[in-house]
Amino acid sequence: MNKFSFLLAALCVSLHAQDAKPADAKPAAPAPEVKLSGGAKADAKQNVYQREVLTLKGVQEVSQFNRFIQIIKSQQEDLQRQQVFLENALTTPEKEARSHSIAAAQAKFKGDVESLMKIMNGAPVDRYQGMIATKLLVATEVSNEQLTKVSAEKDFKPENVLALGEKKYLVKNTVSGQDESNNLMKTFRQIIEAKSRLQQSIEAQPSLTNDEDKANVEKDIKTLQDLIAKKLPEFAKLAGTEFSNDILLQTAEAKVIILITEDEKKALDAKNAPAPEKK
Repeated sequence: MNKFSFLLAALCVSLHAQDAKPADAKPAAPAPEVKLSGGAKADAKQNVYQREVLTLKGVQEVSQFNRFIQIIKSQQEDLQRQQVFLENALTTPEKEARSHSIAAAQAKFKGDVESLMKIMNGAPVDRYQGMIATKLLVATEVSNEQLTKVSAEKDFKPENVLALGEKKYLVKNTVSGQDESNNLMKTFRQIIEAKSRLQQSIEAQPSLTNDEDKANVEKDIKTLQDLIAKKLPEFAKLAGTEFSNDILLQTAEAKVIILITEDEKKALDAKNAPAPEKK
């Protein structure tokens, strides 16, 4: 088991463990804040830069890491809610009970954040900016009947089947590269958004009575249809397969990014600079 897998397993155990109540139940301090949307603590005059701290490889690693981020974010939000309840408590027993609960939740939250920091190679969790995909799997949803039929084909590869929840997907193609993945995802989202807006406009059309409103909706429909017609070939070229309503883009490799200050970047650049050649 490599370092990443070991730490993921340890964090998984922590996230599913029962909360232990501390022996010394002192009044709880305000809930610690972990900003998971990014944002380095820097002087307002300083620029901020992205720094890669970890590469996630494989659908499972990407999904687990994203899940842990969401769980810790949920823990933080729950602590903030509990703090409000504590502040609004009217009786001493209620205050003591809520303080006990918050203290236990804080201890678990602190431990989980420390575990996540280890996974991120020591990077502070409050600098987390997001994940940048460097490899995407292009897949389509398949029924059990379709999967049985496909699995009987000579060139079938079991590793091309993705089981996500109760649904199964068949991988059609793999797109590698940060720019390639970004362009594909961007085009995909443009098509999805345009299709959604087009559907809304078409559904609204019959209820319109004002001629100007009708003309505007007709114009919007034409614009959206033209956009979709333009983007579909672009998607097919980037994805290596035609767009369909059951298409799935699944991240299979990604960079974990944090934000650093200008001073921190200079320090890192100096540390990583090649040693001067000896004359």
